[in-house]
Amino acid sequence: MNRFSFFESASFTRSFLASHYDKNGSSTVSSDSYKNCYSFMYHLQHGQLYFNQARLAPFAIKPMLLFYGLSQLLKACLLVNDPSYPANSSVLAHGLSTRKRKKQGYLFLHDEVKTQRDGLYPHMLEKMFHMKQLPDKKYSMTLLLKQLPELRESFLLLKNEEVFIEGKRKGTHTFTFNASLLDRYHMTGERFEHILRESKFLHTPTVKEERQTIYIQCKNEPLHSTASPLRFHLNRQPLLHKYRSDCLYLPELALFYLILYNLSMICRYETEWWGERLHTMDCDEIPFIKQFLQLVEDQAEERILQALFENKCYL
Repeated sequence: MNRFSFFESASFTRSFLASHYDKNGSSTVSSDSYKNCYSFMYHLQHGQLYFNQARLAPFAIKPMLLFYGLSQLLKACLLVNDPSYPANSSVLAHGLSTRKRKKQGYLFLHDEVKTQRDGLYPHMLEKMFHMKQLPDKKYSMTLLLKQLPELRESFLLLKNEEVFIEGKRKGTHTFTFNASLLDRYHMTGERFEHILRESKFLHTPTVKEERQTIYIQCKNEPLHSTASPLRFHLNRQPLLHKYRSDCLYLPELALFYLILYNLSMICRYETEWWGERLHTMDCDEIPFIKQFLQLVEDQAEERILQALFENKCYL
């Protein structure tokens, strides 16, 4: 079922927005829901159009279509969490920057994006995920891609690098890992439990060490992909980063936005480098990019729907 279709009804959409505004304690529920109704609907419609066209488009322009599609869907989510969006023109910028001209010998995996003080990205983190992003924070493409379990095989086959350590499920809310993980992270079980609790997106996790095994128990089922050290593959297998330095506390939608922004800038403004990589195939970065774009095509819209219907904006 395409749950986006529910928002093709203005009456349903107004009721949907009003319920969220009322839950958030707004004193202008009725006027805000009427004011934002059609803007919300059009953001969702345009986002879906971009995604539908991206699935049909040549690979060369796919990043641009997916980036603008995700931006539109995130703006709809912002209207649910921030009825005054956009309150000023500063939040309309992307909220990110990257190198305008690529140096000789440029490699995509070594490239970086830098966060800005204002714009969609920091506003999204604050309103949807209740996270503060410091300006001028830099993220490499390699580090961002390492946060996505679906890219694990790409790193293993193309870079001979294992990014994650596999765990096992013991029931619905309990996960086990080899206790050697604590030695690798240079911390005690108590400290590791504190790290998990700091993420805010796991439900009261506890950590116990017994017979060379770490037991991580959560009060409720963790989300598919959270802004915490504990992540899950599509098959629901629990994973932790092999190296603690590789772990970022960023939700999946934020990761999608950061990487898509850079790819969209490259395919628009670095057409010579982009074209050469696409046609010569003398580069192991294109498989990474293709795997990532396929993941966004398959998962981004579902993440948006989960944020809207399940009120789980920290996916």
